Amino acid sequence: MCGIAGVIGRRMPEVVQPMIDAIAHRGPDGDGIIDVGRATLGMRRLAIQDPSANGDQPMADESELVWIVYNGELYNPAPLRAELEAKGHRFRSTGDTEVVLRLYMEYGEAMLPRLRGIFAFAIADLRGGEGKERYVLARDALGVKPLLYAEAGKTLVFGSEIKSILASGLVERRVEPRAVRSLLLRGSVYQPLSMIKGVRMLPPAHVMVIEGRQRRLERYWTFGLDRVEGARALPYEEQVLLMRERLEQVVRDQLISDVPIAAFLSGGVDSATLVGMIASQIGDRVKTFSVGFGAELGQFDETGTAGRIAEHIGTNHTRVEVTGEQVRDAFDHIVEAMDQPSVDGLNTYLVSAPTAAVAKVAISGTGGDDLFMGYPWHAQMLADRPDGDAFLPRYAGLNAQFHNTFGDSDVGAILAPSLRSALTEAPVNAILETDELAEADPVDRMTVLTLRGYTNNQLLRDIDTMSMAHSLEVRVPYLDTDLIDLALSFPVAARIAKDVPDQPMTNSYADSGIKRVLIDAARPYLPEGFDKVPKRGFGIPLMRWGQGPLRDIALELFQANRAAKHGVIDRKAMGMINDAMVSGKLNGWRMWLIMGLQRWLEINKVSA
Repeated sequence: MCGIAGVIGRRMPEVVQPMIDAIAHRGPDGDGIIDVGRATLGMRRLAIQDPSANGDQPMADESELVWIVYNGELYNPAPLRAELEAKGHRFRSTGDTEVVLRLYMEYGEAMLPRLRGIFAFAIADLRGGEGKERYVLARDALGVKPLLYAEAGKTLVFGSEIKSILASGLVERRVEPRAVRSLLLRGSVYQPLSMIKGVRMLPPAHVMVIEGRQRRLERYWTFGLDRVEGARALPYEEQVLLMRERLEQVVRDQLISDVPIAAFLSGGVDSATLVGMIASQIGDRVKTFSVGFGAELGQFDETGTAGRIAEHIGTNHTRVEVTGEQVRDAFDHIVEAMDQPSVDGLNTYLVSAPTAAVAKVAISGTGGDDLFMGYPWHAQMLADRPDGDAFLPRYAGLNAQFHNTFGDSDVGAILAPSLRSALTEAPVNAILETDELAEADPVDRMTVLTLRGYTNNQLLRDIDTMSMAHSLEVRVPYLDTDLIDLALSFPVAARIAKDVPDQPMTNSYADSGIKRVLIDAARPYLPEGFDKVPKRGFGIPLMRWGQGPLRDIALELFQANRAAKHGVIDRKAMGMINDAMVSGKLNGWRMWLIMGLQRWLEINKVSA
């Protein structure tokens, strides 16, 4: 796992060096830059597979005509390596970077659907000779690993984070109005937009190929139904067995590493199931971590449940207690770690720091709710059952309400007039682009909307930046494409046993029927009666902290004159936010979002 950066169009090592310096946290184990063809490629290395010098990057084949910088982990390298060796390829390393490099040499970008893993990479192919160089940028199917790019004249600038792009000095530090609106509406910036005008995210499951003056962007993978033949017609008991076996295999594959692996363990079913499977496979005490907030904030604390699960499984468990004072003192680093403002991600930041002290890799239960319909807005959608033109706006609205972000009218008032006037298209258009199964059953449709929307744009982006800020790689087994293909091959009744109640968060898994096949697949690994307790989301006491340790820093940030310096937030609106903060009426999530946005603009010197 690494951070990558570069320019395509001309050689500019003096530009790429500060770009990789800006993301040194992503790869403290080494760095490298190479001028190749009409490009300069750079990277920072976090050594996980083959930590030896043989795995260093930028990496080339023996002819030094094909070069790669690669950020990722491949979970199926062994069969691919064997196939390539049978075709005459000879490997100089035992890591996955060289597997990807040689797969490209053999198959070109047609190799991409065969990669099971999380990745973003850039390849320079000089085999065509001068003037016929070929450059390839690609990103994994679910968008777990980030890759951004921008045009600077005839040069393409790319990097793993916005801070790397900005460090190039080739991109103006101007905010993208549509991104700010997305942030305020949904708590995150919907891709392919970024917070910086002209800087875009390469979409998940896409490849960009540059040849001469020609550039093409193509998708290589999509969601689909019934890719596991016959799964839909199986008896439910066999579907449970198939799900358990598939998840066990995914976990086994994702344990590939030459360095220590730990796991995040909340009080929920998703992470607990994975930890149980990891423990059964490695035959050792897994190191697990959870975050708590002290006895006086017990309603936010799941560590008691996590501790009982850890004891049942037999892990080496650490409970990390976090205070508002710690968050206050680390606030600037938290904002820098975000890379882009977000309403979420603080939980990952808090648990990653202690985990990174003992491991370079952590397994996370992220994606279980997303794939198996476990969020409260899923239940509300099914209760309301909107159809036709009402479906997408209703889904988008419920999604935003999950973290109490701002409504349409609020956003119009918060944005400075210059940004407001620049907005012409409806915000629902961003949701349309994620609706890959528009004709499917509402449950399948919502599953994909969630994975392409909330999961990709908020959860995965926050997990990547917040964990990599501590030089920790996080893997997400529930978002393995093989597992997703299986889940979308089951009937709806396998994921939801019956009509779910309007408020599944107050009902047990057994009573609500949500996540049915996953719950039943997990039974051999979890304590008896685990499905009889209500589902809980991970909470953070932001409202309490806002009236305590975070109060002074929030009031400083909410000064109207301070907001006027960047011209993104309306002065009058900031005054109203400040008044709500003083009176104790400002919602904690809204407070955190505006704090992060204001400070991010300042730290990165970004303005309207």
